[in-house]
Amino acid sequence: MNRVITAALAAALLSASCASLGDPFLLAFDVDGSYQSEAVTAEGVDAYRDRLLSRGDVSAAADVQRYFEAALRYDPTNAEAARYLALVEDYRASRYSASVKKADSLLKKPTRSADEEYEMLVAVRRAADIYPRDDDTSRLLRSTADNRKSYVSARLSEAEAIRASIGPESKESVRERAYIRAFNLVARATDVEPRDVEGTKAYRALRSDIAAIVRNRLSDVEELSAAGSFDEARTVLSLVKELDSKIGRAFDSEIAKAEYGLYLAWARYHESRKEWSKADARVKAALAIDKGSDAIALQKRIGAAAEAEERGASFEAGLRNLDAYISKGSLLKAQRLLASLSRSATGSQRAALDTRRRKMLDSLSDIYATGVAAYRAERFIDAVASFETVVSVDSSYGDAAEYLEKARAKQRLLDQY
Repeated sequence: MNRVITAALAAALLSASCASLGDPFLLAFDVDGSYQSEAVTAEGVDAYRDRLLSRGDVSAAADVQRYFEAALRYDPTNAEAARYLALVEDYRASRYSASVKKADSLLKKPTRSADEEYEMLVAVRRAADIYPRDDDTSRLLRSTADNRKSYVSARLSEAEAIRASIGPESKESVRERAYIRAFNLVARATDVEPRDVEGTKAYRALRSDIAAIVRNRLSDVEELSAAGSFDEARTVLSLVKELDSKIGRAFDSEIAKAEYGLYLAWARYHESRKEWSKADARVKAALAIDKGSDAIALQKRIGAAAEAEERGASFEAGLRNLDAYISKGSLLKAQRLLASLSRSATGSQRAALDTRRRKMLDSLSDIYATGVAAYRAERFIDAVASFETVVSVDSSYGDAAEYLEKARAKQRLLDQY
C-alpha cells in the first residue's frame, strides 16, 4: 500500500487514540478494511521494533498496542496484527512484573545506596508508565512519594552546584566533563519524575550546553576526515554519538551526515591506493547511512576497477586469479570473476572456464552440507553465508534457494528480539 496512506492511517489512529478511526477517514481513501488493517499493522510493526525493541521505551507500549487493536477492528482475521498484539501485551506484562518485583525488593532493604535508590524509583516509574492504574502501581507510588521528592531535590542541587563551578576560564575539556556530569544527574532526576518543573528546566538548559559540545565535535570529525585521519575521526564520532544519546538523539541527522562524509572520504582514500576491497567496505558503510548519488557512483567505479584488476592484462592472468580464488574456497569472488571472463572468452578459453566451473560445482556439496548443519543448529547467519555461496554458483542446486530464504526469515525473526 502507498506509504502516504499508511502514514495518514497512523496519524489518524494516534489522534483517535482508542476510538475508531471514523468512517469519513475510511471513505477518503476508498479502500476496504483489509487494506486499512494491513497499513496500520505495518506502522505498528515499525513502532514495535523501534520504540520497544530498539529503544526499550516501555512508556510507548500502550501507544504501540493501539496500532494492532485498530488493525484488528478493521480486519479481525489479520493474523499478523493478532500476533504482534500478543507480543506487545507480553512485553508490557513481563516488564511490569519485573519492575514491581525489583521495586519491592529494593523497598524492603533497610538501607540503600544512591544507585539502589535510583534503581528502585526508576522501577516504580517504569511500572507506572506500563500500567498506571494497577493496584501495585498505586501502592508503590504512595510508598515512595517522599523518596522521589528527596531524590529529585538532591540530584538537582548537585547538578546546579556543578554548573555554578564552571567559569569562563575553565578549560574546554573541564567544562565538557562538568556539563556531562551535571546532565547525567538531572537526567536521573527526570527519569524518576519526568514532569517535575525544576527538573525539566534544568534538563533543557544542560541539553543546550551539551548541544554546543556536539556541534564542536562534529566540526572536529570533518577536519580530521579532510586531513586523512580516518580512525581518529571515527573515534571522535563515536564520542559524539554517545553524547547525542544523552540528549535524546537530537543530532541524528547531523551525525549521519558527518558519518556519511567520513566513510565516503575514507573510501576515496582507499580507491586512490587501489585498495579495492577496503574501498568497497567503506563505501558500503556510507551507503548504509545514505543512498547518496556520489556514494553510488563511487561504488560502481570501485567495482569496475576491481573487476578490471581481477581480469588482469590478459585472459591467462585472469585465469590465474580465478584459480587462486577457487583454491582458497572464495567461490563468491570466483563466480564473479568467471562471469566477467566469460563475457569475452573465445572457444578454447571457454573450455578452460568450463573446467573451472565444474570444479566449483563439485565443491558445492560440502558447502551445502555445512549450510544445512548450520541451519539445523539454528546458526542462521552461518547458514545464510553458505547457501548464498551455493546459490551464487548454481541457483538450482538442491534445496539451497529454499533453505536460504528460510534461514534469512528465521534470522530476521531473531533480530526482532
